[in-house]
Amino acid sequence: MIVDFNLLDDSSRVWIFQSDKIISDDKIDLIKSELKTFLPNWSSHGKELKCSFEIKFNLFIIIGVDSSVNNASGCSIDTLTNFIFDIQSKTDLNFFNRLAIAYKLNDKTCINSMSKIKEMIKTNEFFSDTIVYNNLVKTKKEYIDAWETLAINSWHKNLFI
Repeated sequence: MIVDFNLLDDSSRVWIFQSDKIISDDKIDLIKSELKTFLPNWSSHGKELKCSFEIKFNLFIIIGVDSSVNNASGCSIDTLTNFIFDIQSKTDLNFFNRLAIAYKLNDKTCINSMSKIKEMIKTNEFFSDTIVYNNLVKTKKEYIDAWETLAINSWHKNLFI
């Protein structure tokens, strides 16, 4: 069952899928439509999942499951992953490119390759206090509190080594 994202418990499990490029509005509409079809039928061992989604900055799909109701099992997570692969094929986007890094520049969300970010560090265009998106957060609370963070406070700090 889909609920408003704000109604999910803070301990809810989240998955963040980052596109490798900014998503056009028409593709956002398609993705929302697909999510509204998929999520009401998403289950774990035959049990309905209380879930929700957000699309942020035309770049991220955030899926949340309220684990206080039912946990997502390995099989249901595989089903979600396959669903995202299906979205990729329909949109010509890549949600599994781990070398694409999103960050804020002048209050605008941008995305570049890891190699480009390393060049930007050398030319003083990307700093340890640059706001980045830590897509490794696991819960809704972490998502709210620590998804947008300084590069130095995330795995991104390794880019400065």
